[in-house]
Amino acid sequence: MLKGKKMLLLAMSVLLALGAFSPALADVRPGFERKKIIVKPTFKIDIWVDKGCGGTYKIGDKLIVYFRSSKDSYLNLFDVSPAGRVRLIFPNRYRTDNFFEADIVHAIPTEGDDFEFEVTPPTGKGAIRAMATLSPWHFTPRETLRKGALFPTIGRSMDEFASRLKKKITPVSRADRATDTCTYTVTKRMPRYGKIKVASDPSRARVFLDGTYRGRTPITIGDVTVGEHQIKVTKDDYYDWSETVAVRSNRTTTVLARLDRIPRTGSISVTSSPSHARVFLDGEYRGRTPLTIRNARVGEYQIKVSKEGYHDWSQAIRVRSNVTKRVFATLEPIPRTGSISVNSSPRHARV
Repeated sequence: MLKGKKMLLLAMSVLLALGAFSPALADVRPGFERKKIIVKPTFKIDIWVDKGCGGTYKIGDKLIVYFRSSKDSYLNLFDVSPAGRVRLIFPNRYRTDNFFEADIVHAIPTEGDDFEFEVTPPTGKGAIRAMATLSPWHFTPRETLRKGALFPTIGRSMDEFASRLKKKITPVSRADRATDTCTYTVTKRMPRYGKIKVASDPSRARVFLDGTYRGRTPITIGDVTVGEHQIKVTKDDYYDWSETVAVRSNRTTTVLARLDRIPRTGSISVTSSPSHARVFLDGEYRGRTPLTIRNARVGEYQIKVSKEGYHDWSQAIRVRSNVTKRVFATLEPIPRTGSISVNSSPRHARV
């Protein structure tokens, strides 16, 4: 079926000749020999599709109908599935006006239409049948089109469709109506595959495709369906790397993951006696004791602990990965001293 912006066009089977489209057999008066009188249309309608009549479409392909009439006319298009189900695909809810000028190639849908024809299952022979009339004619009235289904089913079998069509088209003179049919083939859309070649720096990193582990770099992953996929590369002590890659049919998509090393860090726990002393790491003030300095890069540092009234305390330390270095600073008080001024008379007395 067809809906909204994405309209699904059922694969259309070859429409067998219908009585409603066939030439008439005219009766003659009694006593006269019965003869076949063929009433020919006074104009011609030609229809085709974008891949040409007889062309092949894969399920999911878009389809455009083209047509041209030798006279100004009113068009109705019918879709017949391989199972015999018949739908009216034009006019429809989005376009109820079915009048077209003569000698101009028209397309349905156009770029301005709010629908598309997309070929869907089942597979088999498809056909589009056109009925053009010189006078205004709708198989389904406009009011019903606007309120009803987008592409209404007008027959669940060819016989039912032929019967309904014959009743509706009878008021239109056979000379004022013309028909044409365009057939095509619908086939399955086979999955298309490509490859993804993944390398990394450093190598021997783990590779995940759409969340599934596939091996270690360097690696080439085959039989990947066409489309977008998520590649994730991981390695211990390195940040994870991920990227969305597009795979094309019969092509190899190359991916290079440059991994950034996770900085190796440790912690420094500083306490002092007395507490509430200032702590400096390589000359930078970091806080007061007791203090834990986290995420310190692995390496050597100079710790200084100071407090008013006490001698500064300092020590060289080494930080190791994922280890807490514990430092305890015992501060020595600065002696409290003063001065005594002694004078004597006479001077130069011993004190």
